[in-house]
Amino acid sequence: CVDLPNVRTTLDIRLRAEERFTILANGYLVGEEAHGDGTKSVHWHLDQRCPSYLICFAAGEFVRADDGEFDDGEKRIPLAYFCSPQHTAGDMLRSFGRTGAMLAWMTAKLGRPFPYPKYFQWTAPGVSGAMENISLVSWDERFALDEKLAAEWTWLVDAVNVHEMAHSYFGDAVVCRDFAHAWLKESWATYIEQVYREDTVSADEGRFVFYEHAERYFNEADNHYKRPIVTRHFQSSWDMYDAHLYPGGACRLHMLRSELGDETFWAAVSDYLHRFDGKVVETDDFRLVMEKHSGRSLGRFFDQWFHQPGYPDLALSFTHEEADAIGVLALEQKQVDRNAGIPAFAFDVEVRWRAGGEWHSQQLHVDQAHHTFVMPMPAAPEMILFDPDGDVLHKLSFNPGDDLLRRQLVEGPTVLARIHAVKELAASGRRPNIGAIVDAHGAETHWGVRCVMAEALGKSNSAAAVAGLALLIAVERDPLVLPVVFEAAEAYRDEAIRRAILQRLDEGIGYVATQTAYVALGAQREDAPYELLLAAAERPGFNGIEQVGAIRGLAATRRSEALPVLLRLARYGGSSYYVRPAAVRALAALGAHVETRERTQIVEALVELLRDPVYQVAISAVIGLETLEADSAIAALEAYARGKVRQEAVVARRAVDRLRKKGERAGQIPQKELEDLRNQVRRLEGEVARMKV
Repeated sequence: CVDLPNVRTTLDIRLRAEERFTILANGYLVGEEAHGDGTKSVHWHLDQRCPSYLICFAAGEFVRADDGEFDDGEKRIPLAYFCSPQHTAGDMLRSFGRTGAMLAWMTAKLGRPFPYPKYFQWTAPGVSGAMENISLVSWDERFALDEKLAAEWTWLVDAVNVHEMAHSYFGDAVVCRDFAHAWLKESWATYIEQVYREDTVSADEGRFVFYEHAERYFNEADNHYKRPIVTRHFQSSWDMYDAHLYPGGACRLHMLRSELGDETFWAAVSDYLHRFDGKVVETDDFRLVMEKHSGRSLGRFFDQWFHQPGYPDLALSFTHEEADAIGVLALEQKQVDRNAGIPAFAFDVEVRWRAGGEWHSQQLHVDQAHHTFVMPMPAAPEMILFDPDGDVLHKLSFNPGDDLLRRQLVEGPTVLARIHAVKELAASGRRPNIGAIVDAHGAETHWGVRCVMAEALGKSNSAAAVAGLALLIAVERDPLVLPVVFEAAEAYRDEAIRRAILQRLDEGIGYVATQTAYVALGAQREDAPYELLLAAAERPGFNGIEQVGAIRGLAATRRSEALPVLLRLARYGGSSYYVRPAAVRALAALGAHVETRERTQIVEALVELLRDPVYQVAISAVIGLETLEADSAIAALEAYARGKVRQEAVVARRAVDRLRKKGERAGQIPQKELEDLRNQVRRLEGEVARMKV
C-alpha cells in the first residue's frame, strides 16, 4: 500500500462473510451470491480512482435505515445509514436524516453534481471520529443520537456530516498532490461547515462559526507553534492535520471570499472543481483559477496568508477630536517578528461607527506595522466597530471606552461586535463591566454570544463574576450553552457555584451538560460531592457520556482514594470503549497531585496500558506518561513506538524527545546560578593571586 493521496486506483471489492451480516464497501453494488453454507459473497465496484486512505469496507450485524434517494439532476443517489444493534434505525435517521437536504444544498452551492454512485454512512465503536471514505462515510458510534442527545449534539453531527460530504469534492474527486497541499481538502471541508450554517441558519451563525474557527487556530498558534498553511516541514503527514490546517485555512478561505465577492468566488470554485475533477492539484492550481475569474493577481494574498506563518495581532486606540470633527484611529500590528518570518500583513478592513443614531463606514488599507488613520467624524461616536462582519482573520485589543463597549454589548449589530464587547469588558475586571455582561445575558438572542459570556466570566476571577456565573447556571436553558456554563464554573471553588450545579442536576439536564457539571463539581476539591461522583462513575449510561464526566470529576477532586476506581475503569474490560480512554487521562490528571507512592502506581499502570489493543487507550497512556514527566517510562515508550506504523509512532517519539530534554534541563545548572558561580571563582582566583604576590 502506497499511502500518498496522488496514488489512486479503481476498486473491485469481493467479500465473503456470514449470510446474516451486512457487507459494505466503496462504490456501487454489482451483485450478491449466497453459497448455501451459511455464507455469502458481495461484489462492490468503484469506477473512479481512489486514494488508498479512502478505501473502506465493513461487515457485521448492522441495523439499516434507508433514507430514500437524492436526485442531483444526472443520477439518483441512494442514501442509507447503518449502526450496531446497540442503536436503532430511528437513531440513525435522527442523526443523519438531514443528509439529503445537505446534498441538495451542496450540489447547488458548488454547481456540481455529486461525484459518486451512493452516499452511505455507517457507525461502530472504535472508529474514532468520522472519515470521508468514498461513498461510504464511517463514524464512531458515539455520534449516534437518541432523543435526549439530539438536543445537545444535532448541530455537531450536522457540522461533521457536511464536512465529510464536502470531502466528496475537496479531497476525493479533486485530490491534493501531496500532504503539503492538504489544506485544499481539510481547510475547504472545514470552511463548508461555516458556509452551511450561514446559508441554512443566518449570517450571524456563519460569523460565529468563523469566530470559533479563529479561536481554535489562535490557541494553537499562540501556545504551541506557528507554521505556514502550505509547508513541507513535517516529520509525518499526520503532523499536518492540526488547527492550522482545519480552522486556520478555513478562515483564510473566508478572507479570500470576502476579498473577491460571492459571485466571483463561487463561480471560480465551481470551475476549479470541474476543471480538476479526477485529477491532482497543488495550491497554485487553485490560485490560478481564482485569478482567472477575478482578473486579479493573488500572489501577495497567497504568499502572506498561505506561505508565511502568523496572523495579524492588532492593538487599536481611538480618540475623537471634536474641534477638528475627526476621529483618529491608531493601529499597531504587534505580531511583526522578522526573525520568525512573521511580517506586517496587508489587508483592507471596515471601520463602522454610529453617531446620532446613524451608521457610517470607512474602508482602511493596512500594510504597515503602524498606522494612524484620520476619519471625518463631526459627532462623537456612540459605538465604533472594527471589522464587525469578520472579513479579516485577526486578534484585536481595542477598548474605545467602557461606555461605548457597554452599549456595543447590547446593541452591537453582529455577534462579532457583541463578542468583542464581552471580552474587552471582562478583561477590564471592573465590577460595573462584569455586571453589564451578566445583565446582558438574559436578553442576548444568540447562543454563541451567551457561551462567550460564560467563558469570559470563568476567566475574570472576581467575586462579581462568581456570583454572575452562579446565576447563569440557574437560569440558562439552552442545551447548547449550558455545558459551556459548567465548563466556565470549573475555574471557581465556591459554595454558590456548587449549590447551583447540584440544583440543576436534580432538575434533570442533558448528557453533555451532566458530563461538564460533574467535572465542575470535582473541581470543588474537598467540597466536591465525592459519593455522588463515585456512584455516577459506575453507571455506564448512554454512550458513557455522563460516566466520562464523573470520572474526570473524580480526578479533579485530587483525592487519592479515587485511584483504585480509576485504575479499575481504565483496565481492559473495566468499562466501555467510550469510557476507558477518559479513565486513562484521569489517572494522569490525578497523578500530578498525589503522593510519590500513588504516582508510581499510576505510572506503572500507564506503562502496562501502552500494550492495550485499543488505540485510543494506548495513545492516552502515551500522553499521560509525558504529562507526568515519567522519564522512567522512556524505554517503554520507545518500545511502543517501534511496534507502530510511522504515523502512530510520532506521538510517542515526540514524548520521548520532550522527556529527554526535560531531563537534560533538570540536570543543568540554571544560567544565573552558573554565572554567579563563575563570578565567585574569578574573585577567588583574584584573591589567590594577591596572596601569592
